[in-house]
Formats: sequence, C-alpha cells, structure tokens
Amino acid sequence: MRKDLNLNNQSDRNKVLEEYLIYINNVKNYSQNTIKSYNSDIKHYFENTESVGEFSSYLKHLNKNKYSKTSINRKITSIRTFLSWAVDNNYFNQNQIKIVNNLKVEKKLPNVLTASYINRLLDSLPESSEKDIRDKAILELMYSSGLRVSEVSNLTLNSINKNNSIRVLGKGSKERVLPMTKRAYVSTKKYIETSRPKFENDKSKNYLFLGVRGGQLSDREIRRIVKFRTGTFPHSIRHTFATHLLEGGADLRIVQELLGHNDPSTTQIYTHVSKKQLQKKYKQSHPRG
Repeated sequence: MRKDLNLNNQSDRNKVLEEYLIYINNVKNYSQNTIKSYNSDIKHYFENTESVGEFSSYLKHLNKNKYSKTSINRKITSIRTFLSWAVDNNYFNQNQIKIVNNLKVEKKLPNVLTASYINRLLDSLPESSEKDIRDKAILELMYSSGLRVSEVSNLTLNSINKNNSIRVLGKGSKERVLPMTKRAYVSTKKYIETSRPKFENDKSKNYLFLGVRGGQLSDREIRRIVKFRTGTFPHSIRHTFATHLLEGGADLRIVQELLGHNDPSTTQIYTHVSKKQLQKKYKQSHPRG
C-alpha cells in the first residue's frame, strides 16, 4: 500500500477520488451522468463512515434515512468499484475491505403504454406554438427510436440523416445509427425549419433541441416536457418502444442493439412484458379464456 496516502484521512480521500474520476472519464470513457453519480455516491460514503472499506455502519445510516433498496444497491456498486480500483492501484489493501452483497430487489415490470394509446396521444399533441412543435418532435423521436433522455439532450443538427435515420451518442460515448419513423422525421424536420430558429442564439451551438433561452435543452427539462405532455415518464416511452417491437415480431438481439444495451439480460425484461401482454390478449380473445 502507498505510504504517502491514507484513505482514512479526509484530504487524502479527496485526492484519490479525484484520480479515480479522471480514470473513469479518460480511460473507461463513462458518461458525465455516470461520473456525477459515482462522485456523489463515493463522497456520501466518505462523509458517513469513519473507516473506508467498512460497510455495516454506512448501511445502517442508509436504512435509518429510508433509502430505497435500489438506491442502496447503486451506492454499494459505486463504492465497491471504486475500492477495487483503489486496491489495484495500491491505495488500499484487499484485506481491509469487508465485502457487502447487493440487497435483493424484486424486479418490477416496466410500465408500458398500449399502441392505440400512444398513437392517440402523439396524434393529439398540439402544434400551435414553437414549444408545441419542439415537444412533439421530442416525443415522436423518443417513441420512434427508443432514446434515453440524455441521448435526446445531446442530439445535434448533424445527428439527423436524410435517409430517415439518426446518429445517437449513447452510454460510454458509443455511437449507434437508428432508424426513424416517417412521422418522427417529418416532425423533427418541421421543428428544425420553423421553430428552432426562434429559439436560436449565440448559446445554441449545434444542439438540436433548444430551451427558451437558446441553450441546450437539459435532461431535467426534457423529463418535465415528457411528464407535462404525456402524464408519464421518459423511461416508460422507451419501455413502450422496446415492448411494441417485440410484440411485432422483432428479434431480441435487434431490440438490444437499438436500445444500446451491452448486456442481453438488460433487454430480457421486455420479453416478460410481452408474455404478460400475450396472456392478456389470449384471455380476451379465447372463447373459454
């Protein structure tokens, strides 16, 4: 272990954390949102434990403050990954770490909108103002291509291709080219030609979706728009996109590629949703269902 740094000293902790954040940014190429989460989780751990590598008192703190199991698991994963890196880089000894397993969490099936509902919803969106036209383009794109909020925020004018496809920068700065529905393409083109110029100023750079002050539309603003326009959350739109493709006969591997999932098991949950829908339709349709 390096003698010049002590992870139980607050100042040294911050130095090591800073090096770790540089590592996951430059070497691991994590997204800025992921880096922010790791930074927040590890700092929170430092602030609420006297001895780095020890988890029991920290878990008591989290439970006492009524953190959800999902939040606790995210923090444990962030801290465990950091400590593993610290051991590999001789900032810490392996025998000082008391391994903690993630808590068991019941997997909830994603909320999925029916095809008829989302079609009615998108068709009924107003287009009477610049904001209306922008918001409709956002929602059409999200359902068309299953985009994450961060992916929508980071789209640029160069992201839209003339062949009804879109280039998306996903997690880990991995680019993928996705098809667009004709309606999504038309809505986006209309926004670019009629509404975007009204928002544009010297803050706009080349971002596709702009806020009222001309800057890049943030993740938070996009979540607010989706909630206001649809009454649901962005991840529900993404879940709906994936489920409808599977119900329409798309191969699981193709859906995995479209969603930008590295791990097939992440996409596997959508097959359960489709089976649930299949059972529902079976009971509705079968004479003795």
